[in-house]
Amino acid sequence: MGWQVVVNTEILAQGMKDCGLRFLGFRRGTGIPPYIAGMITSCHPDQGRRDRTVALDDPARVPKANAGWLELATELGLLSAARQFLLSISVPSPGAVDDTDVEGVWGLVELLEDWDIMGAGCAVGITGSRYGCPAFVMSALDGSVFVQGTVWQDAIGTVALPDPHRVRSLRDVARLNVGKPYRTAAENEDTLTWLARQDES
Repeated sequence: MGWQVVVNTEILAQGMKDCGLRFLGFRRGTGIPPYIAGMITSCHPDQGRRDRTVALDDPARVPKANAGWLELATELGLLSAARQFLLSISVPSPGAVDDTDVEGVWGLVELLEDWDIMGAGCAVGITGSRYGCPAFVMSALDGSVFVQGTVWQDAIGTVALPDPHRVRSLRDVARLNVGKPYRTAAENEDTLTWLARQDES
């Protein structure tokens, strides 16, 4: 979940159902590092970054932000033909000693017909910290687009980045993270697989 550490998959599945997502299980070994997907707000428009934002004081910010998310998700191919995508979920790291020792693991989810990513999803801790305050990291099943939800100083919104494996700044960060003690073996493996994708052309 965006801000909570998941320890009970039944509670997780119910929370997702409450905001219009069907939880289909964890997916490890995807070759797509969730921590890299969570860094796309540092990228620039000339690297392909796309934004949809809504003012924090807009009384319709949640429906507008939902519409912006769906627009980018549809346009850039976040959703598969079966309306599935990957959502980063915080789980305890192997050998965790406290609640701060967590790693992001992809959960496979399906978008249902009646959903609310920016409102109910945030309120139950699946896609944010509280109602209308998004904090999520998503990926297409094949890693072809990363999507991040965030709160800015005066707005909320969605950031999307197609072909992230071609973005040099992200590749540089990935290379610096390989083998670091704060990265798990699974994160290292995903990072190396991701770096092996075609470089910038």
